[in-house]
Amino acid sequence: MPRLILTIIIIVVAAFILVPQALFTVDETQLAIVTRFGAFQRDYRSPGLYVKQPFVETVVKMDSRLLRVDAQPASLLTSDKRNLVIDAYARYRIVDPLKFFQRLRTETEAVSRVSDIVNSQLRREVALDTQSEVISETREQVMRRVAEASNRSEISRQQALDLFNNNLRDPRLTILITEETVEGVAARARPATNEELDALEREERPEIIGNSSIAYFRPLVDELGIEIVDVRIKRADFPTEIEASVFARMRAERARIAEGLRAEGTQRDREIRAEVDRDVQIILETANGTAARLRGEAEQEAITILAEALEKAPEFYEFRRSLEAYEKIIDGQSLIVLEIDSELFKYLQSAGVLEEGE
Repeated sequence: MPRLILTIIIIVVAAFILVPQALFTVDETQLAIVTRFGAFQRDYRSPGLYVKQPFVETVVKMDSRLLRVDAQPASLLTSDKRNLVIDAYARYRIVDPLKFFQRLRTETEAVSRVSDIVNSQLRREVALDTQSEVISETREQVMRRVAEASNRSEISRQQALDLFNNNLRDPRLTILITEETVEGVAARARPATNEELDALEREERPEIIGNSSIAYFRPLVDELGIEIVDVRIKRADFPTEIEASVFARMRAERARIAEGLRAEGTQRDREIRAEVDRDVQIILETANGTAARLRGEAEQEAITILAEALEKAPEFYEFRRSLEAYEKIIDGQSLIVLEIDSELFKYLQSAGVLEEGE
């Protein structure tokens, strides 16, 4: 009985030791490769439970998610000869675990290599862009071009022929032609045309290329096993030593623009006020003319009505005019001397006249 218990204990201990050595898991966020004494054996890219030879094989796990690399801030010169301190970061993914293990080994080494690649491509791209293009809304296009260039690894013509079996039209191979401008400055590289590819297949330096430079590239994933998914600029600032002068120029420029806008606004204000004053004057003159015309028409109509009334009752009109005269000349204290036959006196003699007139 004690021997059985001892055997069971030995088996349990051996299981505890051997099972972790023989089995391993890969989850959905990992990639794994198995090595035997440092030599690659196989890789695992799908999650699951797997078996390896205990004590002989070693499992190296890698992160399959997007990984971030913060590049060191660098002072770069733009095409319009302006210095910018650019702080950028990149996101990459491990695509080929074997290539990654062979060339980079660890994520620490990958961070250093990706940072160097991104900074190098940033320097090339920024040298072809103006300051305003880097710091304005066109920055998105700049970052896209940097990401595309970062995913290419430059090789020689002979390496391109060896790697792609003398086929320069292989879709994995990129051939870029860089032409020089009239001022002798290199322009942005462009893909080789079909005619240029035909010439390059025949000779190394065809006449059709001229003095332009030729560069051959293969995918970065074929060399390092990684893919740079995106590159972003976190910050693009002026160097500290010129920052104050740049801000002063910016303030002066904004002040000049503001002064111009104020002057334009003042001029426009005067134009609007002149237009309003003119419209008001026209409206007033029109209104006064209309009022004068209406008053004239009203007076004419009143005279016409009065004339018609006089024709019907002339004595009443005479009596009314006399009353108006009395109102003006008689104030209760004045002494008036009139002849008996005066027209003005006849309505003061007796009230009988009114009765006769009625």
